[in-house]
Amino acid sequence: MLKKLPKPFPLTPAPLGSVSPRGWFLRELVVQKNGLTGHIDEIWEDLGQNSGWLGGTGENWERGPYYLDGLVPLAYLLDDDALKQKAQPWIEWMLASQREDGFFGQADNLDWWPRMVALKVLTQYAEATDDPRVVPFLDGYFRYQLQKLPAQPLSMWAAARGQEQLLPMFWLYRKTGEPYLIELAQILRRQSYDWGGFFTHFPYEKTTHAYLNRPLFMAAKRVTLIQDWTAKRIKKARIKQGKPSTPPKPKTAEEIEASNASPFLQAFHKTHGVNLAMALKMPALDAFFGGDASGFAAVTAGFDAIERYHGLANGLFSGDEHLNGRSPAVGAELCLAAELLFSLEALLSATGEASYAERIEEIAYNAWPATFTPDLCAHQYVQQVNQIEVSRKKRGWYDAYAEANLFGLAPNFGCCAANMHQGWPKIAGVLMMQHADGIALPVYAPCAATVDARGTRVRLSEETNYPFAGDIHLRIDAIENESQSLDFALLLRLPSWAETYSLSYNGTQTEVETINGYLLLQKAFSAGDQITLSLPLKLRLVPEASGGTTIHYGALLLALPIAAEKRIVRGTPPFADYEFLPRAEWRFGIGAWSLANAVITHVDPGELPFDTDHSPLSVRLPLAPAPQWKRRQNSAGPVPEPFAAPRSEFIPQTLIPYGCTQLRVAQFPIVTSKEE
Repeated sequence: MLKKLPKPFPLTPAPLGSVSPRGWFLRELVVQKNGLTGHIDEIWEDLGQNSGWLGGTGENWERGPYYLDGLVPLAYLLDDDALKQKAQPWIEWMLASQREDGFFGQADNLDWWPRMVALKVLTQYAEATDDPRVVPFLDGYFRYQLQKLPAQPLSMWAAARGQEQLLPMFWLYRKTGEPYLIELAQILRRQSYDWGGFFTHFPYEKTTHAYLNRPLFMAAKRVTLIQDWTAKRIKKARIKQGKPSTPPKPKTAEEIEASNASPFLQAFHKTHGVNLAMALKMPALDAFFGGDASGFAAVTAGFDAIERYHGLANGLFSGDEHLNGRSPAVGAELCLAAELLFSLEALLSATGEASYAERIEEIAYNAWPATFTPDLCAHQYVQQVNQIEVSRKKRGWYDAYAEANLFGLAPNFGCCAANMHQGWPKIAGVLMMQHADGIALPVYAPCAATVDARGTRVRLSEETNYPFAGDIHLRIDAIENESQSLDFALLLRLPSWAETYSLSYNGTQTEVETINGYLLLQKAFSAGDQITLSLPLKLRLVPEASGGTTIHYGALLLALPIAAEKRIVRGTPPFADYEFLPRAEWRFGIGAWSLANAVITHVDPGELPFDTDHSPLSVRLPLAPAPQWKRRQNSAGPVPEPFAAPRSEFIPQTLIPYGCTQLRVAQFPIVTSKEE
């Protein structure tokens, strides 16, 4: 019998294609299919038929691979032929582009970085299809890279993001056992940033303004943009003249190493929110695959430091595009949210730590849906915890344009339009996972899956409206070979916010052990067995270090939605760019008396699970007006200090899940009620 969980306690994600989404999760994935993911290639040139990743003359850097990194898992999760047909030409072009020496992709782009994303795409595709071409393709490329990296080291984004290649490399290693892959991993780690040392001794306690002079930074950025624009114009002119596109002259190893060591570039990359979100998994991957246990401690130190100095109430940290403190008015980039989710999923797999699963839920059920319109036809580049206006006005961000918080096709910059597609689909892999003694459910959402339990395939289904409600119903649908029973350990994560719980097995209340954040139910399970976990959900106030308080209900962050006027900035609905201008009061405080008088209403999640107007959860409670709360830089100013107000001045208001809002206040001043 399982008595304790070793550290690390690795969990194996359910392979793509083995999970069937159900309930609200299925409906949300269908919304994604009908939204930007299913149509962006039809309306956005960068992902159109002229993409360099389809053999055309268009964009040939990261946007094609980013898009596929979400499109492929979505297509196979939904088992959707139309999406599969949309993805397949990209896959075929990549596979066909490989040269005899192993290199692939367009010859005029020698950057290692976008290929790292493409490799992740191919491993997911191989999991879903068993396409026999993928393993020799990866083997050829990695052998090429082993020969080339000494003379052409990782640079720029690749040097900051080398960990992204470790995952497809070890995917291949588990299939082939080729020892050269370990050698290649060591080279990648040497040429990548020392993220373990960085997180252990985190240096950026202040906002990026203190480390990178913003006027000088923006001037340098303009020069770079002009250079990029000029290069693209030259390339287009050559193509128009019928002249072949020529690859850039590679830099020498010495030139690359000197550039990587630049203090400016070091500060740029190590304050860039997306880089940090990706890098948080690097030390743990080092530890898991290389045996250096200090990597796990470095990850913990990194999360603690970033949370202490730059953490936000929605589970993210500031990155607009660089670290910018803890104010609820600063921004967090969509790419940051997508990559932090993916890093947490990798960390959960490598360590089994329940805290990573809890953080996944915090982001996935709050920050992630909040960065989209309910129909997933528009997204933001950056979101704010207190977001009182969405417009083209200047705000206090470090490196984001005035229109960065518009909802639209590609506001501010196109990386997020390409990278937004992976968030929901990849969560499926961590809903039901394999461990050495059985099956774990670290993250809750309605689904069914076939998971290996001690060498035997088991089919389970999960019915729930979690996170909107607290009951989770499991059923053992089938056991391979029609076995009468199978003894294994079923691990159910117990959230840290759960004050109590009840667990029943075939209708009988059952007492179980709690081990490292999981409930352990070990039985000889049979087909038809039913398990119900009930998690009583309560409203709770959580003080925030940056001022004020937030209100939570289970895994959900609640927010006051602000009635808004929706204006089209450009484009044609539904794929247009929008402003949301406030048309209601937003300045309110919250306190214990508010919670004591709250009325909670549940409805089943509809066709749009995170819909502002049809929220699955609403909380009616009294809030106190806070007229002293001022606007600053077209955002909500600092949260006011605590204040007292007579109960007669409290006004009934309705809170809904943060993920259902476009305009909102989620971090409130603390108010105490006083008798008149």
